[in-house]
Amino acid sequence: MLRERSGRYAMAAVLAAVCATTGCAPLVDVERTAAELRTSVQAPTVRGGEAVIALDQEPDRLDPTLATTLAGRQVFAGLCEKLYDVDQAGRIVPQLATELPRVSADGRELTIRLRPDVRFNDGTPFDAAAVKRSLDRHRELDGSSRRVELSAVASVEVADPATVRLRLTAPSAPLPSVLADRAGMIMSPAQLDRLGENFSDHPVCVGPFEFAERVAQDRIVLRRSDFYYGRDHVMLDRLVYRAVPDDNIRLANLRSGEFDVVWEAGPPEVPILARDSDVVLLNTPSVQYMGITVNIANAGGSPGPVPGPLASDPRVREALSLSIDRATLNKISFNGLYQPACGPIPPTSEFATPRTQACPAHDVGRARRLLAEAGVRTPLRVELMLANDSAQNRTGQVIQAMAAQAGFDVVLRPTESTSAIAAAKKGRFETFLIGWSGRPDPDGNIAVMHTEGSPQNYSGHSTPETDALIAQAAAEQKPDRRRELYELVVEDLHERNNVIYLYRQQYYTAHSADLAGIAVYPDGIMRMAGAGYRAHGS
Repeated sequence: MLRERSGRYAMAAVLAAVCATTGCAPLVDVERTAAELRTSVQAPTVRGGEAVIALDQEPDRLDPTLATTLAGRQVFAGLCEKLYDVDQAGRIVPQLATELPRVSADGRELTIRLRPDVRFNDGTPFDAAAVKRSLDRHRELDGSSRRVELSAVASVEVADPATVRLRLTAPSAPLPSVLADRAGMIMSPAQLDRLGENFSDHPVCVGPFEFAERVAQDRIVLRRSDFYYGRDHVMLDRLVYRAVPDDNIRLANLRSGEFDVVWEAGPPEVPILARDSDVVLLNTPSVQYMGITVNIANAGGSPGPVPGPLASDPRVREALSLSIDRATLNKISFNGLYQPACGPIPPTSEFATPRTQACPAHDVGRARRLLAEAGVRTPLRVELMLANDSAQNRTGQVIQAMAAQAGFDVVLRPTESTSAIAAAKKGRFETFLIGWSGRPDPDGNIAVMHTEGSPQNYSGHSTPETDALIAQAAAEQKPDRRRELYELVVEDLHERNNVIYLYRQQYYTAHSADLAGIAVYPDGIMRMAGAGYRAHGS
């Protein structure tokens, strides 16, 4: 008992030290701030000007087929439209399509009608042949990150110049949602002919802005498109994206006027921004999650044995999960501005149920017993790779303090974000604190992380039984039955603990009060097409 009390005192001291160094004490009513949802501020705007947008990481390749980062999706939002989009309520709506897809009676055929009189930003006509070209590239190009997302598609056919027909291997309820992300982005066939696999050097799509330049480690510049079908409603002349991992620097530069938009404001900065009349703070619930991915069977990028009890013994992974008090983690690391989470399905999903939202209790005693049963010598050293920014370092320190109470010696390994992704793909990590920006359909939050050969299955763990269950849930057309199946899927994921879910972010996006019309929806993507500088007096 004395030892446990001493342990609690030690953790409290460490957590207090984290607070002292990060200023985690809230300055405003946290519950009120978190509850004040605002996806956009609208006001009359004028033509002209540029917006400098600070991202928290460097985007990877600007190729919809190959890209993997959320930062890249932010740039794509102005550059490459999709067949479908997400609205402010998280519903799927047409974008380059004219309506939601028509589904055949057996669920194995989707017919998509295309928006007429559209051109790519190089002047090439947008038509069904261009859609087929891009979808086939997503499905077939070596190294494609979209291949698994489109695995339900057996073939793409041009029914007529304005209609595409997808034939499926099996019914797929999530497919319209998949086509509301990069898998639904359509690239200029003329530019694909010119650049091929180097499309990211100068990407051309349909979008309110066209690519102008990219200077490595410095900026990406887009300029207003003359070909965009909705160009009369695009106010800004240029968008300039800069990657600034440090939250404090992004905030300081927003307040000094060097940046106009900050994605995303960290919880320590939210109370400051909420009181700043020169700044607009947007607050959007998300469909994303953050968690610890455990390398179980990713040996150099291929399936294979990984040494260590954390990889080999599920009791050790469960012990690590039980050692983390998610509610306290949210309070200490995020001022209570996020939400504890224990699974991949957000509470806003129509497929959320009490069972998919249930969290295992924080139980240090059981965690210790599990480590003892596993025959693990404590403290067990665990290396945690995380992004080299203040927010993740703060989170890592709290996890470190909590896990120590159960017998883990968590060693933090801060890593530049792009390098961390590369290391994850190659299996060069033991555990990895990483998030997923989320998708409206549950399958988009599960299949790519947990099925065999999926591009984001960094843990390398899969089983035929789980793969079959995930596929069955995706194919099910009846919502009530899908909910039941996802309860089984989440239960299975909790037993595996190859991803230890921790929390779900709220998206706090800040921009200059001189701007209006920027919108952030639950997919976490900033829509800049309707943004502009406020008209005088508005």
